[in-house]
Amino acid sequence: MNNTKKWLLIVATIFMIAGIGYDIFYVVTYFMYPSQSMFGLFNVIFVIITIVFMITATVLLIYTLWGNGKHFKERYRYFITSLIIAICLNLLSVSTILMIISIYFNDSVFVFPDKQKTQNQDKNVVDVSPETTPSEKEMKIQALRKMKEEGKISEEQFQEELMKLL
Repeated sequence: MNNTKKWLLIVATIFMIAGIGYDIFYVVTYFMYPSQSMFGLFNVIFVIITIVFMITATVLLIYTLWGNGKHFKERYRYFITSLIIAICLNLLSVSTILMIISIYFNDSVFVFPDKQKTQNQDKNVVDVSPETTPSEKEMKIQALRKMKEEGKISEEQFQEELMKLL
Protein backbone atom coordinates (compact mmCIF):
# COMPACT_ATOMS: atom_id res chain seq x y z
CA MET A 1 0.00 0.00 0.00
CA ASN A 2 1.21 3.44 -0.88
CA ASN A 3 2.28 5.44 2.19
CA THR A 4 0.23 8.48 1.15
CA LYS A 5 -2.89 6.37 0.69
CA LYS A 6 -2.35 4.75 4.08
CA TRP A 7 -2.09 8.08 5.88
CA LEU A 8 -5.10 9.51 4.06
CA LEU A 9 -7.17 6.54 5.18
CA ILE A 10 -5.86 6.78 8.75
CA VAL A 11 -6.85 10.46 8.91
CA ALA A 12 -10.25 9.60 7.37
CA THR A 13 -10.74 6.98 10.08
CA ILE A 14 -9.90 9.52 12.78
CA PHE A 15 -12.44 11.96 11.33
CA MET A 16 -15.07 9.22 11.19
CA ILE A 17 -14.48 8.41 14.86
CA ALA A 18 -14.74 12.11 15.69
CA GLY A 19 -18.02 12.29 13.74
CA ILE A 20 -19.36 9.32 15.71
CA GLY A 21 -18.41 11.07 18.95
CA TYR A 22 -20.16 14.26 17.88
CA ASP A 23 -23.34 12.40 16.92
CA ILE A 24 -23.37 10.54 20.23
CA PHE A 25 -22.99 13.89 22.01
CA TYR A 26 -25.96 15.23 20.02
CA VAL A 27 -28.17 12.28 21.01
CA VAL A 28 -27.20 12.50 24.68
CA THR A 29 -27.83 16.25 24.69
CA TYR A 30 -31.26 15.71 23.14
CA PHE A 31 -32.27 13.31 25.89
CA MET A 32 -30.87 15.59 28.60
CA TYR A 33 -32.99 18.50 27.39
CA PRO A 34 -35.94 16.97 25.54
CA SER A 35 -38.06 19.14 23.32
CA GLN A 36 -41.73 18.63 22.74
CA SER A 37 -41.54 18.64 18.95
CA MET A 38 -41.92 15.43 16.99
CA PHE A 39 -39.38 16.64 14.46
CA GLY A 40 -36.62 16.52 17.07
CA LEU A 41 -37.41 12.91 17.92
CA PHE A 42 -37.33 11.86 14.28
CA ASN A 43 -34.03 13.67 13.87
CA VAL A 44 -32.57 11.82 16.87
CA ILE A 45 -33.74 8.46 15.48
CA PHE A 46 -32.08 9.33 12.16
CA VAL A 47 -28.85 10.28 13.95
CA ILE A 48 -28.87 6.98 15.87
CA ILE A 49 -29.21 5.07 12.58
CA THR A 50 -26.41 7.20 11.15
CA ILE A 51 -24.20 6.32 14.13
CA VAL A 52 -24.72 2.60 13.49
CA PHE A 53 -23.75 2.96 9.83
CA MET A 54 -20.76 5.18 10.67
CA ILE A 55 -19.51 2.59 13.16
CA THR A 56 -19.88 -0.08 10.47
CA ALA A 57 -17.94 2.00 7.94
CA THR A 58 -15.23 2.76 10.50
CA VAL A 59 -14.81 -0.90 11.46
CA LEU A 60 -14.53 -1.87 7.79
CA LEU A 61 -11.95 0.84 7.18
CA ILE A 62 -9.91 -0.18 10.22
CA TYR A 63 -10.02 -3.82 9.08
CA THR A 64 -8.80 -2.72 5.66
CA LEU A 65 -5.83 -0.90 7.21
CA TRP A 66 -5.06 -3.60 9.78
CA GLY A 67 -1.53 -5.00 9.49
CA ASN A 68 -0.06 -1.72 8.27
CA GLY A 69 -1.93 -2.02 4.97
CA LYS A 70 -0.16 -5.21 3.84
CA HIS A 71 -3.43 -6.92 2.93
CA PHE A 72 -5.09 -3.89 1.34
CA LYS A 73 -5.46 -5.53 -2.08
CA GLU A 74 -7.21 -8.57 -0.62
CA ARG A 75 -9.47 -6.36 1.53
CA TYR A 76 -10.20 -3.77 -1.13
CA ARG A 77 -13.89 -4.75 -1.21
CA TYR A 78 -14.22 -3.71 2.45
CA PHE A 79 -12.71 -0.34 1.62
CA ILE A 80 -15.19 0.15 -1.22
CA THR A 81 -18.09 -0.86 1.05
CA SER A 82 -16.90 1.63 3.66
CA LEU A 83 -16.61 4.32 0.99
CA ILE A 84 -20.14 3.67 -0.31
CA ILE A 85 -21.56 3.87 3.22
CA ALA A 86 -19.65 7.13 3.84
CA ILE A 87 -20.91 8.62 0.57
CA CYS A 88 -24.50 7.67 1.41
CA LEU A 89 -24.23 9.21 4.88
CA ASN A 90 -22.51 12.47 3.99
CA LEU A 91 -20.80 13.14 0.68
CA LEU A 92 -19.14 16.33 1.87
CA SER A 93 -17.67 15.09 5.14
CA VAL A 94 -13.91 15.29 5.54
CA SER A 95 -13.56 11.53 5.92
CA THR A 96 -15.51 10.83 2.71
CA ILE A 97 -13.49 13.36 0.75
CA LEU A 98 -10.22 11.87 2.03
CA MET A 99 -11.39 8.37 1.10
CA ILE A 100 -12.30 9.54 -2.41
CA ILE A 101 -8.92 11.26 -2.79
CA SER A 102 -7.13 8.09 -1.66
CA ILE A 103 -8.61 6.18 -4.60
CA TYR A 104 -6.42 8.20 -6.96
CA PHE A 105 -3.22 7.10 -5.23
CA ASN A 106 -2.31 3.76 -6.71
CA ASP A 107 0.01 1.21 -5.16
CA SER A 108 2.64 1.31 -7.88
CA VAL A 109 5.95 3.03 -7.38
CA PHE A 110 7.22 5.18 -10.21
CA VAL A 111 10.79 4.40 -11.19
CA PHE A 112 12.70 6.16 -13.92
CA PRO A 113 14.31 3.84 -16.49
CA ASP A 114 17.93 4.58 -15.58
CA LYS A 115 17.22 4.15 -11.87
CA GLN A 116 15.31 0.94 -12.48
CA LYS A 117 18.42 -0.82 -13.76
CA THR A 118 20.45 0.13 -10.70
CA GLN A 119 17.64 -0.85 -8.33
CA ASN A 120 17.27 -4.24 -9.97
CA GLN A 121 21.00 -4.80 -9.79
CA ASP A 122 21.16 -3.70 -6.16
CA LYS A 123 18.44 -5.62 -4.37
CA ASN A 124 15.55 -6.98 -6.42
CA VAL A 125 17.25 -9.36 -8.83
CA VAL A 126 19.25 -12.41 -7.87
CA ASP A 127 22.02 -13.22 -10.33
CA VAL A 128 21.14 -16.49 -12.04
CA SER A 129 23.93 -18.08 -13.98
CA PRO A 130 23.97 -21.64 -15.36
CA GLU A 131 27.19 -22.46 -13.52
CA THR A 132 25.61 -22.32 -10.08
CA THR A 133 25.90 -25.35 -7.86
CA PRO A 134 22.85 -26.87 -6.09
CA SER A 135 23.82 -25.28 -2.77
CA GLU A 136 24.11 -21.87 -4.40
CA LYS A 137 20.68 -22.36 -5.98
CA GLU A 138 19.20 -23.20 -2.60
CA MET A 139 20.74 -20.10 -1.07
CA LYS A 140 19.40 -17.94 -3.90
CA ILE A 141 15.93 -19.45 -3.53
CA GLN A 142 16.04 -18.67 0.20
CA ALA A 143 17.17 -15.13 -0.57
CA LEU A 144 14.28 -14.77 -3.03
CA ARG A 145 11.79 -16.01 -0.44
CA LYS A 146 13.16 -13.60 2.13
CA MET A 147 12.88 -10.67 -0.30
CA LYS A 148 9.29 -11.68 -1.13
CA GLU A 149 8.36 -11.90 2.57
CA GLU A 150 9.91 -8.50 3.24
CA GLY A 151 7.96 -7.04 0.35
CA LYS A 152 11.01 -6.07 -1.70
CA ILE A 153 9.79 -8.06 -4.70
CA SER A 154 6.30 -8.98 -5.84
CA GLU A 155 4.89 -12.47 -6.25
CA GLU A 156 5.29 -12.20 -10.03
CA GLN A 157 8.96 -11.22 -9.75
CA PHE A 158 9.50 -14.07 -7.29
CA GLN A 159 7.98 -16.62 -9.67
CA GLU A 160 9.96 -15.25 -12.61
CA GLU A 161 13.28 -15.42 -10.77
CA LEU A 162 12.43 -18.87 -9.41
CA MET A 163 11.77 -20.18 -12.92
CA LYS A 164 15.13 -18.79 -14.04
CA LEU A 165 16.84 -20.66 -11.22
CA LEU A 166 15.10 -23.93 -11.95
